[in-house]
Amino acid sequence: MSVAVIPVPVRGFSNFRASPFWGLATAAVLLASFIWAQKFLYLLAFLAVIIVVHEAGHWWCARRAGMRPTEFYWGFGPEIVGVDYNGCRYGLKAAFLGGYVKLWGMTPTSELPEGIEEADTYRAASHLGRLATILAGPFANIALAVLAFSLARYIETGSFGWVEGFRYLWQVIDGTAVALWGFVTNPETYVGAMFAEGAADADVPSRFVSPLAQAEITQYAVDTGLAVSLLWFGILNAAVGFVNLLPLPPLDGSHAAVTVVEKLRQLVQRDRSVTVNVASLEPLAYVTLAALVLLSVNALVLDIRFGIGV
Repeated sequence: MSVAVIPVPVRGFSNFRASPFWGLATAAVLLASFIWAQKFLYLLAFLAVIIVVHEAGHWWCARRAGMRPTEFYWGFGPEIVGVDYNGCRYGLKAAFLGGYVKLWGMTPTSELPEGIEEADTYRAASHLGRLATILAGPFANIALAVLAFSLARYIETGSFGWVEGFRYLWQVIDGTAVALWGFVTNPETYVGAMFAEGAADADVPSRFVSPLAQAEITQYAVDTGLAVSLLWFGILNAAVGFVNLLPLPPLDGSHAAVTVVEKLRQLVQRDRSVTVNVASLEPLAYVTLAALVLLSVNALVLDIRFGIGV
């Protein structure tokens, strides 16, 4: 089996690379968005901050727990630009659909590439260190949501209301949970709404909105002012943070749940060698991904057919 070769860490910046082709292609897409669809560019800017903050939470705690992250990217696919710094590669990739921090040893039996020692891995860290690393991403988004809500409150009233920030946070979490539960327990209503003849027949108890509608809302928020923009930014952060805490693979919550279960089993069995392999949950991961795809398609179809009032 071939594995990627990771160089021995070099202090300072090194190995800078840029792809003119993917750089120009990405710049062309962004320019087209700026000319014809600024709303998507605004949404992309909001999501960029959300993604980078989420991954920075993972990265920061991983370093503190003794792990060695080897990659920190915004985006997926071909690299636009990247540079190595103190053993980790930072950069941008062409598909701005997310981001990731690369940690080795996420499962008990995964192989390590050359240059990565066992002590550098996720599995070598303490259970507390692993749990903190996994939860840091979602909680970074949740903290940013509370800050955004509180700043919006300050702009509107002149008082910095942390209590109001947490109240808004709870409202978003409650609404997201209700929408997810409705979809899980009554999927036929959501699927049927996709083929409804009129908007009145397409009503569902509570649903998500697609990126198309999110872009419309982002445009409205930006046009309305800073306070509304902060409220919408907070809503996006809170939703991302909460959903990632669900104990379903491949979400962060599943890794957290595996860590807790493994530690409890070790305590009960008094055997530190007991492990729980997150890879065994792969079939459930496919089910989760399929459900998320169906949820996304449902939201997109309903938004295209019936729109969303902003």
